[in-house]
Amino acid sequence: MTLDMTVEQNEIRDSLRGVLARPGDAWASLVNLGMTEIPFPESMGGAGYGAKDLSVVTAELGRAMTVAPYLSSIVLAGSTLLECATDDACAEYVPAIAAGSTTAALVTGYPFSVSNIDAHANGRQLTLNGRQDFVVDGAEADLLVVVANGQAGPELAVVDGTAPGVTRTPMEALDFTRALTRVEFADVEASRVGGSDLRSGLERAQALALAAVASEQVGAARACLDMSVDYAKTRQQFGRPIGSFQSIKHRLSDMSIAIELAEAAVLDAADAATDRDTAAFVTAVSTARVLATTASVFAAEESIQIHGGIGFTWEHPLHTYFRRAKTNELLFGTVESHLEVVASGL
Repeated sequence: MTLDMTVEQNEIRDSLRGVLARPGDAWASLVNLGMTEIPFPESMGGAGYGAKDLSVVTAELGRAMTVAPYLSSIVLAGSTLLECATDDACAEYVPAIAAGSTTAALVTGYPFSVSNIDAHANGRQLTLNGRQDFVVDGAEADLLVVVANGQAGPELAVVDGTAPGVTRTPMEALDFTRALTRVEFADVEASRVGGSDLRSGLERAQALALAAVASEQVGAARACLDMSVDYAKTRQQFGRPIGSFQSIKHRLSDMSIAIELAEAAVLDAADAATDRDTAAFVTAVSTARVLATTASVFAAEESIQIHGGIGFTWEHPLHTYFRRAKTNELLFGTVESHLEVVASGL
């Protein structure tokens, strides 16, 4: 287990942070930098990097509160195809996703093997019916990667987002920077792409997605800490910076400790993707999610308190971090559900 990052990973972080700090089309910048290729094998047009490299990217996206379909297309849909689809299906769909020329969204519940969509098989085609809520970036995705309930178990399908019978309705969300969609299927014809061991593949794809979300949470939490430290150094009260007061020092120290613990757990989970079996990987990921969720919510709340009145205003970016923290707290399982996973793995 290595909790440090390599020189290359630090370079990825620094270059991405610099680009995201500038105004412009974030998705186009990610594509131009090759960030969409990170988790995919070179044989499919990817960069051939691993889970830890991906965590570097998602942490920076969380830090900058970037609005782009990276989690939905690259992590959720892309990882599910890699882990669950046949080789032919991966060869057909993954290169365009890795290139960023096609965006995709994963339509499923949580756990990933639980779906509200039913599928009737006819050879290599599936007929889909049902409704799935809370699909990340589902309204604008070019492709929908769908987990459905088949007669003999879960099925995996790919369908064009504009196919006849597909209805996509944006949902009201607390987090304005991450769109959620209700996707409905009415006798929709889709390609059947699932591999031989779909349940195991979905378990691993879910773990990879959770690791990415945890990394994003840590990135956002660290941004809150950095903003709070800078503010505490410059905000004057009673003739001196508020950072000199013990109560503020304690808040900042508690934030830092929570974030450091969460970051270590996230890096451990990223390592577990390659050096441990699936069961151990799942346990490591749930540990990371518990600590990252706790740290992100705590950091957002404390940061608002440290900033005082300005922290409550729409003009200040802190409310977006708070909204993201509270949304991610419920995305793909609660803290309690992940604690149960950790306990069962002991």
